[in-house]
Amino acid sequence: MKFTQREIRQIFLACGMMLMMGWFTLYSSYMWQEEAVGQSDLATEKQVPVLMYHHLVPQAEVYGIFADNNIVITVEKFREQMTCLKEQGYQTISLAQLQRFLVGEEELPQKSIVLTFDDGYLSNYKYAYPILQELGYHGVIFLLTSVVEEQPQQYTARGVQYLSWQEIAQMGDVFEFGCHTDHLHKLTLSGKGILTAASPTEVAADLELARQKMGEVSYYCYPYGHYTERTIETLEREGVKLAFTIGAEHVKRGDDPLRLKRWDMYQYELQEVLEAIQ
Repeated sequence: MKFTQREIRQIFLACGMMLMMGWFTLYSSYMWQEEAVGQSDLATEKQVPVLMYHHLVPQAEVYGIFADNNIVITVEKFREQMTCLKEQGYQTISLAQLQRFLVGEEELPQKSIVLTFDDGYLSNYKYAYPILQELGYHGVIFLLTSVVEEQPQQYTARGVQYLSWQEIAQMGDVFEFGCHTDHLHKLTLSGKGILTAASPTEVAADLELARQKMGEVSYYCYPYGHYTERTIETLEREGVKLAFTIGAEHVKRGDDPLRLKRWDMYQYELQEVLEAIQ
């Protein structure tokens, strides 16, 4: 069977089109797979929630100065949250583990979480300590070292008391301790943390006061979550390894170690935090 020149050209054109379509389909499939792999990697990237607590008060005592107070969570709610984390298989990690994770030196359990408490309230000893001890959990207390007591105080739910050095030593099986400044936990007239207005010399001097009281300071959290670039530069020079602010984001590998976000557990429900993990 003979073909005309025109028919031959049409056959070659058709074959070329088929080859091109096949190549395009193959390339598209390849690109889709690459994109899917990339999305999968992103979706499974380790994300570590860091939770922030302050003062714990029994539900029956939440009135007066503690009513709708943004540093207060009830003891009952705290226990419920910790039990929920345990039942869902979450493991608490130390700040040293988090530090190594950030730079790729350690792989963490799939469900890792960090529990932090600010200021150093006596309620952390009375309530958080036994709950975490019972569950085998680890926590971090960022101490405001200027208010740590020399002797243990009598606890009362009608006011606020702070930890003593004796109680801090007793809690070492559950808690590690970081710095929340010595005396720079105040607000300026403009409503910013006074740390933002302090000079590098003042920040370094405050850190030295904290060191004299609690020993080496590797971990730090900013009062009210406020800081400046100058603050960060000073902390870095002073050897601080991790520093925390506030924000509704999880910690991921590669994050700036001196700008780590924490979830304010007065504002957010635990389920909101866990559902934000992608």
